[in-house]
Amino acid sequence: MSIVLSLAAFALGEAIEHRVTLAHRGAEVAATYRAHVAIDTRTRGAHVPNRPSPQICRWTAAVTVERALDGAAGSARPVGSDHSLSGSHPGSCETARPAIEAEVARRTPAVRDHLIAAAEADRATLLAELDALRPNG
Repeated sequence: MSIVLSLAAFALGEAIEHRVTLAHRGAEVAATYRAHVAIDTRTRGAHVPNRPSPQICRWTAAVTVERALDGAAGSARPVGSDHSLSGSHPGSCETARPAIEAEVARRTPAVRDHLIAAAEADRATLLAELDALRPNG
């Protein structure tokens, strides 16, 4: 089972994004980086009626970062996806969903740190792409 979440719903309505402004050939270029989280869950163990449940929900939240150039429609593209969070929760994944979402929300600072690091690592690529768009200045 897979759930795709926007971290904007976590952090009390605050979107997880990072804005960068670069000087490129005498002009200011702004880009917005956004974090997206996809949670994958797997229930392990069997449910046996009238007995304590040995089920456990193991989850992984893959964090991807997407960059969009401000003012350029359709310019969004992924720039980083090598970060993940993981954990487990007793019981089935269906009943553990709210607890898993809350755990991912508590880890928002780690997602924000990854977002900023991905934006910094993307700087050279962004400049190269801007040069390719306007090769003659």
